[in-house]
Amino acid sequence: MNYTIKNQDLVVEISDHGAELKAVKYKNINYLHDSNPNFWGRSAPILFPNIGAIKNNVCMINGNPYFLTKHGFLRDRDFTIFHQELSSITFTYTSTETDYTIYPFQFKIDITYQIHGNLLKSYIVVTNLSNETMLFNLGLHPAFKVPLFGDEKFEDYKIVFKESADYTCPVVNLKDGTIDFEQIARKFENLKELPLNYDDYKNDALVFPKLKTHFVKLLNKDENHGITFEFNDFPMLGIWTPNHVKANFICIEPWIGCADPSNHSGNFNEKCHLIHLDKNQTQLITYQIKFF
Repeated sequence: MNYTIKNQDLVVEISDHGAELKAVKYKNINYLHDSNPNFWGRSAPILFPNIGAIKNNVCMINGNPYFLTKHGFLRDRDFTIFHQELSSITFTYTSTETDYTIYPFQFKIDITYQIHGNLLKSYIVVTNLSNETMLFNLGLHPAFKVPLFGDEKFEDYKIVFKESADYTCPVVNLKDGTIDFEQIARKFENLKELPLNYDDYKNDALVFPKLKTHFVKLLNKDENHGITFEFNDFPMLGIWTPNHVKANFICIEPWIGCADPSNHSGNFNEKCHLIHLDKNQTQLITYQIKFF
């Protein structure tokens, strides 16, 4: 079921399935992908407790094997409403016995969405309910509609980084989804603006392992509409679109962690940017998006 929050500028629809953003309408234009399954059947899933592929689909946690699917299982769980107001809503999810068979930690996740003018803020609070230290990664996967209007095309848009920097993007292994950090897919020198074109994504996502900035813009060529996206809690970024179908969206994906390296040992506790939570400890993760 979808729930709506709104103000004079924005109308935001969120599904209780995965607490996933399904639409963000500014001036009656939906800035999110409409989940058309011909391109991609999702719009903005939350990735937990892993991001991307687990090597061989199995990982070792505390000496035992667990089977985790790509991007984890939270995106396929039904949340309940904890609190709702006109311009704010909080979803909550507590792990179940079914979850415990594939991920050996008990937890609770509260996800809040708030709107202030044309700004959407989100607060994700993860609580460890286990009697031991809990390990996880967490990522975002919003798909922004590109182009927004019928007289534009995908290539009329660009992603602008707040600061210029050099980046080396590793190769994504198309056979198993792991990341080969020993191989280089793209090198960028003094990258400030990344024009959109489908060829950049013929080998899956562009992965930026060491971000120099955590603020990007997605703009049309005239820079008169788009989004700004701030994600200070996320040390990595993926950018992706399914180029083989020339989809009308681009995913800007802040990550705390990523898919397993191609040479990964299989031990979950060796994943990069792993968050460690002690018993009853909480972790707050935030981001915000402005639409114009």
